[in-house]
Amino acid sequence: MTKSNFKRLFQVFQGYEWWFFLSILLNIIVAGGTLAIPALSAALIDNGIMKNNFSYSLDVGVLMLLAALIAGACQIGNAAIAVYASEYCAHSLRTNEFEKIQSLSFGNIDKFRSSDLLVRLTTDVQNVKTAIQQSVMNLMQAPLLLIGTILIMAVMAPALVWIMIVLLVLLTIILVLYFVIVEPAFSRKQAEIDSVNKALRETLTGIRVVKAFVRQEYEITKFGQAADSLKHAAIRPQMVMSYLMPTVFAISLLGFGAVYYFGGVQVLEGTGLKIGDVTSAAQYILILMMPLLIIAIVLPFITQANASLKRIFEVLDALPEVPEPEMPTAIDVSQVKGRVVFENVSFAYRNKEGQPEGEVLADINLVAQPGETIGFLGATGCGKSSLVSLIPRFYDVTGGSVTIDGMDVRSISLSTLRSLVSVCLQESVLFSGTISDTIRFGNPSMTDDAMIVAARSSDVDGFVQNIPEQYEGNVARRGSNFSGGQRQRLSIARALAQKPKILILDDSTSACDVATEARIQDSIADMMAGTTKFIVAQRISSVITADRIVLLNQGRIEATGTHAELLATNPLYQEIYESQLGSGLQSGGSES
Repeated sequence: MTKSNFKRLFQVFQGYEWWFFLSILLNIIVAGGTLAIPALSAALIDNGIMKNNFSYSLDVGVLMLLAALIAGACQIGNAAIAVYASEYCAHSLRTNEFEKIQSLSFGNIDKFRSSDLLVRLTTDVQNVKTAIQQSVMNLMQAPLLLIGTILIMAVMAPALVWIMIVLLVLLTIILVLYFVIVEPAFSRKQAEIDSVNKALRETLTGIRVVKAFVRQEYEITKFGQAADSLKHAAIRPQMVMSYLMPTVFAISLLGFGAVYYFGGVQVLEGTGLKIGDVTSAAQYILILMMPLLIIAIVLPFITQANASLKRIFEVLDALPEVPEPEMPTAIDVSQVKGRVVFENVSFAYRNKEGQPEGEVLADINLVAQPGETIGFLGATGCGKSSLVSLIPRFYDVTGGSVTIDGMDVRSISLSTLRSLVSVCLQESVLFSGTISDTIRFGNPSMTDDAMIVAARSSDVDGFVQNIPEQYEGNVARRGSNFSGGQRQRLSIARALAQKPKILILDDSTSACDVATEARIQDSIADMMAGTTKFIVAQRISSVITADRIVLLNQGRIEATGTHAELLATNPLYQEIYESQLGSGLQSGGSES
């Protein structure tokens, strides 16, 4: 954990700093009790046992027992603080990160894959929590025990202090080498965890497609490759960790033996050391080993947490690509008419560095009058969805402007703007709950009558009446208990329920049959007569009744007009019509 990360993490505990002050106090008492026991042991041996002084031995034994009891009680108290502090930290990071994700723009979400964000919210937060718990519980004792042991040894057995210095130098070198090797290894491990989660999520969400195409073996192989990469990335830091503890323990035992050897020689030579001094010095060598073992135990958690903190702070530091306006325009929503103007609009998605890269739209000029229905048609990838995404500011234009009633959308607060614009996205994402909850998602306070009106307008009411619970019927996660067409109709109902000034339907009836699509279009035209409507479609039948059809080609407007006008004048439109409906179906298509 770098110093800057540690300082920043400590800010989470503002208002709760007393936890750490109390923990320090308890650690001081624990260290004092731990360090007192060997000194009392030396007195017990030299002045009690060696002199057959039972009373003195009993008194010292009672003091040793009290020291152990007090140190143990304080250790338990400190462990409780460690648990509370770590859980509080994990909760704070998790909720702050989740709230941050909610504030990010579509462009930010494009960069942070959902599987990656899931790992940052779970595994990475757990790593930080473990590091905090281990640090509070154990790490604070390390310097106290280290300094106290050296000072006491310098007083009691100065001739043996050099053994401690040699041990400290050797173990410090080992710990530094460990840190240098393991920190980047943990970063690679976390990256591989992201890859495994991505592969797992893709396969599980698309398991029906995998089975339909009999691609189980391919998916098993692909997941196996990701799992192998994770295994190899995890082995290196884990192997180093497994070597660290035995190495520290072995070196400490060598020091333990050296104290008995060199101390024993000095006792025999009568140089001033007593048997109790040597025994207590050996115990202090073991105590000296404790802070080093603590560091060896805690350091892996801190190293791993460092990699996780960097990833967590990447999310927390991310700036929304679509920021709130500094001085939002005051709007009376009830007075908004819904006139939308694209003026010299160009747009490009941003790369990881936040710079526009590869123009998707160019020189878009278009005016949609209030209540007008505009259809967007064109080949896949021509920019239809990107264009309508600029209206509610899912993305910002890179050139030109988009205005509503003369107000640049960038000057309107996002909450106000998105209350004016209701969107039915390409993918029908439904949340678990009831059908009523689903329709009311954007307008929880709407009445039952208003909800049913939206349901009927989107042709939802028909299939809901066949469900025993009707509008209290269950919606599974992502709407998996409904067909594709039913999910689309529920999504449309959710969009209509907001009663927006501007409605965007982004290829939202592609899974519906032509008859159902026609009923929905007729109902929406009646219910949303004063609403400006934008319909993005792949099928001509979806936009054939629109007031105007905008034909896009490679990010530019190829032509604009009614169905009849484009069919009479535009070769590209004629080609699309021929491929979808055929020349013999012209009149029938017009009637649909």
